[in-house]
Amino acid sequence: MLIETAAIGVNFPDVRGRSGVYNRADTRVGGVDLPHVGGLQVVGHVVGVGKNCDHALLGRKVMALMLHGAYAQRAVARADMVVVLADDADDIAMASLPCQGVTAFLALQVCANLRAGESVLIQGAAGGVGSLAVQIAKALGAGMVIGTASTEARRSFVRGLGADHAIPYDAPDWPKVVENLTEGRGVDVILETIGGDVFEQNFACLAMLGRQVVVGSTRGPGEPIAPRRLMAKAHSIVGFYLPTFYQRPDLIQRGLHFLASGVAQGTIKANVAKVLPLARASEAHQMLERREANGAIVLIPDASSR
Repeated sequence: MLIETAAIGVNFPDVRGRSGVYNRADTRVGGVDLPHVGGLQVVGHVVGVGKNCDHALLGRKVMALMLHGAYAQRAVARADMVVVLADDADDIAMASLPCQGVTAFLALQVCANLRAGESVLIQGAAGGVGSLAVQIAKALGAGMVIGTASTEARRSFVRGLGADHAIPYDAPDWPKVVENLTEGRGVDVILETIGGDVFEQNFACLAMLGRQVVVGSTRGPGEPIAPRRLMAKAHSIVGFYLPTFYQRPDLIQRGLHFLASGVAQGTIKANVAKVLPLARASEAHQMLERREANGAIVLIPDASSR
């Protein structure tokens, strides 16, 4: 379907695609063919549909997760990766959610199979995926939710999202803190986004039958892990890469519906740090690269007056 875009969410994968990271042999994911229009998520109104689409969608406000092409006044999206929004839905708030929100939802519910009452450790909980994962974990019925962040200001932000505890991940004894908070049991699920030495430290605070979902590695991949490392407590490691799920649009739609419903019910709140005109997309990328945005950045196609 063809969408007249009202708001476009910016994500770090947009930066990596632009910089050529996904075209390096060692990356092993992604790949960008030129010419290329970046961007993964939009909110707008449907102005055209393909022959197999429901024509009743014409004129409706929708939220879409896309393969690419969001940085445009009109964007083409797959109909099976779109959800209809209420006419009064906040364009900017909803445009900030799809990529990071669906990532957090699928990582927790599908990959980790999070059950009600289980404890969760979310690494990098002040970031885009992490901040939504805190809220989504609570909405899914998690018991104790622990978030990590690098500064006290960011930890205060994480607690404000609903985390029961927020701790630093760069303190040498942080796994012991998690162990104490869980009365020696450890956490059932870890959402891992940091990598490096933190990835290995995670195992010290993972409960028996615990699951670690690897969503990212901002510090790099770290050392290889020996499979026997998982045997002592029957631990599991699951990798997560969002485009893989484009083969399962039913799961993508489940995540999008969950986000839309959560915002409508007040259980999920978007955190938008900056709104910029589409013509200043390069500035948005620079803010992400400098880690200046404490929340999402959203682009507006017709925003010359902002």
